[in-house]
Amino acid sequence: MMAKKRFYKTVGIAEEQDGLAILLDGRGVRSPAGTAMRLPGHALASAVAAEWDAQTEEIDPASMPIFSLAVTVIDRVTPQRDAICTELTAYGGNDCLCYQDADDNDLAVRQAQRWGPWLDWARTALGADLMVATGIMPVTQPEDSLSALGRAVTAHDDWELGMLYRATTLAGSLVLGLAMVRGEMSAEAMFDAAFLDELWQTEKWGSDWEAEDRRSNIRAELAHAELFLGLLRGEG
Repeated sequence: MMAKKRFYKTVGIAEEQDGLAILLDGRGVRSPAGTAMRLPGHALASAVAAEWDAQTEEIDPASMPIFSLAVTVIDRVTPQRDAICTELTAYGGNDCLCYQDADDNDLAVRQAQRWGPWLDWARTALGADLMVATGIMPVTQPEDSLSALGRAVTAHDDWELGMLYRATTLAGSLVLGLAMVRGEMSAEAMFDAAFLDELWQTEKWGSDWEAEDRRSNIRAELAHAELFLGLLRGEG
């Protein structure tokens, strides 16, 4: 696909009744689906405007992660909120933290040390008492626990929900996703916990460049989601 040349000279921000608009030569930015972009706070709007302003002769979408995340919320999360909440709750029913190793005792100890506190947090802070299985056989979580996770998910507005969806699907853990979105753990700590098994294998047997590249991309995406949440809360 050919890169799109920069077609504007100035970038600005305008206050509208329904939020903050990003202006390119005085015209409001729209999402790929054609929705007028409205952002909920000045820190977030300033970050998106800065990404547009930083483009040179050609527009590089990869250099605009905050804008990309905002577009995802506007075009995908808000129109499909109920379906996304249902999907996230299902992740909780198969949370990676609930499947611990039955063969390697050293790995099992590390899982218990790293994951146990977050399962405790899910029980005490969210009201979700999740069962843990050893091995790969699926475990059916109690309905009360799934209901509690569902309530925890729907408590977030669309903007936070978008970051929760991104973090959870990258990590395979709704518990860790909720902990990060609620400021209980950093994106880096979430990555280390979510990929504990894989990192353990890497310590023992080494890795290859494709796996390293994939993990690097996931780490960066989690960091972008964390940054987005900070901007959303006016921390930029």
